[in-house]
Amino acid sequence: MQGRIQIFDACVTRGGTLNYHFMFGEEQHSEFSATKLMKILVFFILLLCVMFRIVALEERPMHGDEANQAVRTGQLLEQGVYHYDPADHHGPVLYYAALPFCRATTALFSETTEKNFRLVPVVFSLFTLLLVAGCYRRDGAGLFKSPLSASFAVLLIALSPAMNYYSRFFIQETMFVTFLTGILFSAVHYLRAPSSRLKMLCASGVGVFTGLALATKETVVLSLAAAFVALLATCGIRRLREAWSTRDALVAVGTAGGVALLFYTSFFTYSQGAYDAVFLTVKTYMTRATAVPEHQHAWDFYLKLLFGWRYGKGPVWRELNLWLLIPLAVGLLAPFVEIVRSKKIEGNAYGLCMRARWTLFIAVYTVVLTILYSCIPYKTPWCILSFLIGYLLLVAKGVEYIFEWLAPLTSSLGSMLLSRLACCVLILSCCLAVYSSFGRSAQACFKYAADIRNPYVYAHTGKDALNLVKAIDDAALKKMGQGRYACAIAIVAPSSDYWPLPWYLRKYTNVGYWTKVSDIPEAFKPDILIVSADQGDQTERCIGKNAQSNFYGIRPGTLLILFVKE
Repeated sequence: MQGRIQIFDACVTRGGTLNYHFMFGEEQHSEFSATKLMKILVFFILLLCVMFRIVALEERPMHGDEANQAVRTGQLLEQGVYHYDPADHHGPVLYYAALPFCRATTALFSETTEKNFRLVPVVFSLFTLLLVAGCYRRDGAGLFKSPLSASFAVLLIALSPAMNYYSRFFIQETMFVTFLTGILFSAVHYLRAPSSRLKMLCASGVGVFTGLALATKETVVLSLAAAFVALLATCGIRRLREAWSTRDALVAVGTAGGVALLFYTSFFTYSQGAYDAVFLTVKTYMTRATAVPEHQHAWDFYLKLLFGWRYGKGPVWRELNLWLLIPLAVGLLAPFVEIVRSKKIEGNAYGLCMRARWTLFIAVYTVVLTILYSCIPYKTPWCILSFLIGYLLLVAKGVEYIFEWLAPLTSSLGSMLLSRLACCVLILSCCLAVYSSFGRSAQACFKYAADIRNPYVYAHTGKDALNLVKAIDDAALKKMGQGRYACAIAIVAPSSDYWPLPWYLRKYTNVGYWTKVSDIPEAFKPDILIVSADQGDQTERCIGKNAQSNFYGIRPGTLLILFVKE
């Protein structure tokens, strides 16, 4: 190809043949190479993501889990102390990652804002996109054969409604996906590293990302189990033995253990954290997986999120819309087709090229991980991110395979016209899929950001909670004036019900939390009392008979009563 590269030239024709090599094959030597074009596309995708994900970042009410994580980070910010708690919290990486975002504006938790915390997943979501783009190798040994298919994978992940929604959510899942993608990125470059030194460097990369994943979320054991099954299915025991390097394995395992230990021990200041992470976490999460009825859902919970979910007369939500089903099916089945071909040609089930092996690995890993998560009764929508990225990678791979299969159909005028038509239909389908995903992402992040018609809004704080916070602020200002933050406030409710109030009341210095009204000490005389609805008739002792009251729904099924002393 000479001169300027035009999109039409890249997709359709040059010299009477389809120019698939530029789009989904070898790089052409031209004024603008395919690699340079990929860099430009990825840059603009990242720019779009930044603009999309930081808009109105503070408007959605804080979810209870977000508030809980923020308060834990606030303790680390102000006191410099963190102790891992396996009973009620995930790994420590999120809290340490949030520190620089907080300290960039303040050293006081009371002065932080939603943006300080929600920028953390925004930044990690961008890292994920860069790591996916980095899975392309010019020598053809990477996950993608061409830079444009890698760019399409980046675009699909960037516009996914779930990926977008939770990239604005201060919980572990977004960075967890980043670290899992980092393991894949390091493994891709390990296999074709040109020197022993670079192989060891890539092995340490696998270890660093694995350690970070271990210190982020306990469900990493499911991802590692799925990866092990996928590795066996892709390579077989014989090939694994042939490729085994004890040195690199020890580097990876040692680095992973060292990184995880570093975080769980709070940088070697809390040795109990390492013991808890190894011996108590498994017991805690085995119990949680089966003994928390409010989070138990049917086996097809995640499949509905992937292929079609609707609440009442709300919009239909799906991550894999109709335009992506054929490429997804091709991405899932193509490596098995190549296995059959390799058997006929070589009599060897594993005579596959590196790209086909990676596709097979992603396919097996994604399906196995989906099955594992679906079999566990405890389900939350954000867990879908761990295997959703696999499906999106397979869609991009499916598109790549389809274009590759269409390339030889140029032997006659009829086959060439048919190939061009199929190419145009595929490009149109990809454009419609991108448009649909972008629209759903916009709805998820803005219009339905805290609406139960959004499947990713799960046990979420309602906007009425903000009315409660405003009523508290108004009452405190009326009673105390400029010293309102010293107002005595008592909150009486089960700990699972009053979140995210500790976040919204972070500036108040005289707040107490109890589970029963009778637990409030006689010496504590609250000016403002918030109680769960079932204890509203027990408040006279501590707030008086003539207190003003009002009801607020803090989230679906959770009602609180506000009492303000006269």
